[in-house]
Amino acid sequence: MLFVYQATLFGDHHNTSENNDYSAPSDTMANSLIRCERFFESFNISVPVLLIDVDILEQLNRKRCFLQPGKPIKIAVDVQFLSHVSLLQDSRFQVVYYTNTTGKDFLDFRSDPRRIIPKNFSTRSLGYFAIPEDFNKFFNFWKRSKFTDCMNLHIPRTGKTVRMPAIPSTRVLARLRDELIENNMFLFLNGGTLLGWYRECSVIPHTLDMDVSIFAEDYNSGFLENMQNNLSDFRISRKFGMINDSFEMTVAPREGHKVFIDIFLMYKGIENGTVTHNWVGGVSPDGTKYKYTYPIYDPWCAADLLGHIFWVTCTPNEKIVKEYGKLWYLDHLTSKYSWNSSGKNVKKNGKWTKEEMKEVYKVFKG
Repeated sequence: MLFVYQATLFGDHHNTSENNDYSAPSDTMANSLIRCERFFESFNISVPVLLIDVDILEQLNRKRCFLQPGKPIKIAVDVQFLSHVSLLQDSRFQVVYYTNTTGKDFLDFRSDPRRIIPKNFSTRSLGYFAIPEDFNKFFNFWKRSKFTDCMNLHIPRTGKTVRMPAIPSTRVLARLRDELIENNMFLFLNGGTLLGWYRECSVIPHTLDMDVSIFAEDYNSGFLENMQNNLSDFRISRKFGMINDSFEMTVAPREGHKVFIDIFLMYKGIENGTVTHNWVGGVSPDGTKYKYTYPIYDPWCAADLLGHIFWVTCTPNEKIVKEYGKLWYLDHLTSKYSWNSSGKNVKKNGKWTKEEMKEVYKVFKG
């Protein structure tokens, strides 16, 4: 069901300071800010409201905010207040309803398209309006919020061995997601973890690790430094490559359910000055480098994996066919899958020298 309603801001009011105290920009930054905040503080509303209007949030963040006549303010209201119809009849707002379900770590907006964002953002109050405090975090959540669903296929399996219990492993991955967010990095599912989510809405039970990626240009060394200084909930197990070439690291939680998570930096593939693809790297113990190539990646969509939000490519079928081939919907045992030869998108990409390997191939105890 779609719960979106919109009308014209301020109705038929004339655009004058006497009749519309909040419509025109002020000549000074201070007055502009007061106009926006005065509106939210003074508006008499009977239910709590979340401001989701990115344009207004950006203006508030810049401390220069004014409202435009004829443009509805985008707000979100919990579905528990669906019976309060006064907002729907107010010409100043575009209302989207959302659900806040216990046991899920995201808000689910019943918009078109459907959107989901993590719950872990703080707000400040202006009257009954909740204003996200960290604009950059909220903006990054919102631009990645378009929901995309998994296939939920039944996968026949002969073996019953479960090496990767889905629920506790996904909880650990969600903890990593949150810690990376605090370092201004936004992971997205890749490799076998993307395949498991898309194909069966879960984790492949016989896999040995989980796979995620981060765009190389978004990498923040603070996370690695925190692990090295025991300031992280995770420890580093392996570190391969260089930041600008084939970088990956394997991390695991210091406490709780033990699961290894491979984090790959994803690079732009440039040909004749144009980005034509993306790629991640790998390295074998003898120094051979490998390159996994994908069509241009678009991790701007959000997915529900066992009640946890993760970001994924908006075109998962395209990426999965590229890596696993046209028979991606059939199960292949991890024990028979070679990381450096089974993928349809992998090829050799040179070799590190013996001297380079001393720096680019690190395995840590613990």
